[in-house]
Amino acid sequence: MATTITVPGSRVTADAAVLHDRAKAVNWFPNDQPPPPARVLKAPAGQFACAYCHMPNGVGHPQNISISGLPVDYVVAQFAAFRSGQRKAAQAGYIPNGSMTRVAGQVPDAELLDLARYYSRLPYRSLIRVREAALAPKVTASGLVWVRAPGPAEPIAGRIVELMDDPDDSIRHNPRGRTTAFVPPGSIARGRRIAADLGCMACHTQMLGGWGPGRSPSYIVRQLLAIRNRARTDPGAETMQPIADQLSLDDMVAVAAWMGAGAKP
Repeated sequence: MATTITVPGSRVTADAAVLHDRAKAVNWFPNDQPPPPARVLKAPAGQFACAYCHMPNGVGHPQNISISGLPVDYVVAQFAAFRSGQRKAAQAGYIPNGSMTRVAGQVPDAELLDLARYYSRLPYRSLIRVREAALAPKVTASGLVWVRAPGPAEPIAGRIVELMDDPDDSIRHNPRGRTTAFVPPGSIARGRRIAADLGCMACHTQMLGGWGPGRSPSYIVRQLLAIRNRARTDPGAETMQPIADQLSLDDMVAVAAWMGAGAKP
């Protein structure tokens, strides 16, 4: 028997079976953004609809990236990097990276340009709260994300613990679902100092309005590790390699916490 589902605040309902069909995505809040290109909501059978991971409004969830507001040229360049093998994950076998590599080989260039233009025009709205805490919730893996597990909070011990406030928001691909990223105490101020010492803002000032502040800290650390490990060798990553080489994991966590919290000088 079919089960009808929705998400908080939406008037849209859908058959729960759609949640397991990667070629389709539900537009829970159609008034939140302009009508999207066809592949955003429906891809050919066996392929990925863009919004299945990145949502119709481009905000993404912790396991992938927010793509709203990214420059068209940047999106096109990243597709080229996935296709060529220049953009790999720091951890071999990371499923979202593998999925994007397949998608990059499936989307025709003309369609890619249309998609890039659509997402680039969407305003970025951060749904992430960065919280400094000595203790973080105990978590367990559920699919591609962390969810709270029974038991007392645990020492954060240099980690970023990033999870959806409501696990159902991840399962149902809710584009308004909020995330909390727990980071070690003092991370935001330390990240600000590291960024100032390395001159990060000299390059990123023009980009940060549509790229950095308020985005997923765990995503940022994953990319810094991929750059340092030379899993990413695309042109933009090559520019970052001398910077990433100077950063310890604790440094990366701090910089990512600062960027996730808003990247204020």
